[in-house]
Amino acid sequence: MSCEFTLIIKLPPEETLLRDLTITSLAYVKEYGDVEGVQVEFLLDKIKINAQSREAVLDIFRALYQDAANIANNKVKKIRLGILQNDQGILSGLLGREEVEGFTYLDVVRDFLNAYALSDIDLSSLGQVEMDAEGIRLGKGNFAAVNWLTSERYECGLEFWRLNYRRRLQIRLDEAWYALVLAGFALSVSSFIGNDLLIVYLPEDFVYSVKSSSKIFEALKALGKLRGYHRKLSEIIYEEWCPAEPFSAFTLLISLNLVMRAEDVSALYLLNYSLPLALCRLRRTGNVFTMIEKRRTELFDTLKFATKLIMMKNGRELVEELANIAKRTLHLGGDIAKKRKDEADFTVYNRFCTLLLQAIQGAYSPYEIVYYGTRYHIIRDKDLAEGIIHALT
Repeated sequence: MSCEFTLIIKLPPEETLLRDLTITSLAYVKEYGDVEGVQVEFLLDKIKINAQSREAVLDIFRALYQDAANIANNKVKKIRLGILQNDQGILSGLLGREEVEGFTYLDVVRDFLNAYALSDIDLSSLGQVEMDAEGIRLGKGNFAAVNWLTSERYECGLEFWRLNYRRRLQIRLDEAWYALVLAGFALSVSSFIGNDLLIVYLPEDFVYSVKSSSKIFEALKALGKLRGYHRKLSEIIYEEWCPAEPFSAFTLLISLNLVMRAEDVSALYLLNYSLPLALCRLRRTGNVFTMIEKRRTELFDTLKFATKLIMMKNGRELVEELANIAKRTLHLGGDIAKKRKDEADFTVYNRFCTLLLQAIQGAYSPYEIVYYGTRYHIIRDKDLAEGIIHALT
């Protein structure tokens, strides 16, 4: 393909939510481009896009923004994340409205991306990233960053990006950068339970490895490729509406649901490459968001276990029953569900999920986990008990 237009996009500093959301958006851009004949190359701290025309690249970004706007419109029904007072002026200016009082963040994301997708987008500023002792400037930097984009500065006074931002951190973005980051937010935000906001993003190293390793494609083929895998992760968390703790139950619930939604379970049975789950959890306290944790786990073992289970006789029913146990654990732990008189309490459920995860990883006996589950009436079905043992041996 003869390329007459080239766009270089620089990435924000490493280990920032800003970069995570940017990478997630650009991973979607790459898959849109693969279909439309636009070449997207990930080159560590920059992204290179080649196409026959500027308009071809604009079409890809418009597709991203329209897709993200539609997703934001669907998620806003449950993720009622009100705009912090300090962010209202920023978002009013971004939208060109007098006020956004009464709106949620996803309302603004939807409206802004819908309007931006129809405008004559200037992508050239995406190649401009400046960093100094005061903070980060992306593009022309017309607008201050909303609070959750600077949440790292509140996490234990850590040092980020080889500079000390304990006291002061300013991030400024222009419209083009805001569109890219807000699209990543719409694609990645998964739940807002209590005061905890959960964002599930695509790890940068995973995005790089997918383009170079053919082994991953067999697993991703079953899950709808990279974009499909990430979207399924976010949709599962959104639909199940569970907290991320205890993490053992959360990991089990995600893996079991992924297998149930796989387009080709037989491809997952031959899984030989780990698939990651990466997330960050922000907590709203007063008029700020604080980053509580960034976490990553590999789903290789739990996906293999779930795949073996679902391929048995009545396998889907067994997987659903085990998923309900994991979900019950999360509901009990997050005080979403009331305890029942005839049912084990949270401590017992949590220990069962923890032991099951250890058994999946080979650190605990399958027979002991089944004994524990039946003793405390968590496992009530003989077929599930036999299925767990067969899937673990």
